Amino acid sequence: MKPNGKYFAVRAVFLTLCAASLLSTLGSAETVRGNFKLTTETHWGKLLLAPGAYDFTITTDVSRTIVTVHSRDSGWSGMAMAEGSSDAKPDEGMKLLLVKSEGGTYVRALCLGDSGITLTYAMPKSSKVTRLTQERTANTTIASASSGQR
Repeated sequence: MKPNGKYFAVRAVFLTLCAASLLSTLGSAETVRGNFKLTTETHWGKLLLAPGAYDFTITTDVSRTIVTVHSRDSGWSGMAMAEGSSDAKPDEGMKLLLVKSEGGTYVRALCLGDSGITLTYAMPKSSKVTRLTQERTANTTIASASSGQR
């Protein structure tokens, strides 16, 4: 069966427009970086952050916003997903809103005034959490063995 010239041209134009749309969408991803220091153990989504210094990276594309939190002390990283978002004023700057509850301190919002968005987070539920630091015990023994055989 031979391709019909008219329909072939329409399909080629349609595929070209779809490819251009996809590439422009991928090109609009935005990355924001920042850092903060915690003085108390804090829940952020399912993450449990120990006191210390942290870096964060926010990657935003058309479908989602991902916050990656990196502990400077342990070198471990985790991701927190926002419950929702709202508009922020540029003069609000960048700030992390912490709230105390019966279960401890948790991140309620991350305001990104320069980007015009505030990410909101839910109060943590009593479920499995991911620690970004190693738990230390008083009697920790580290053993290492090596052999030249495989």
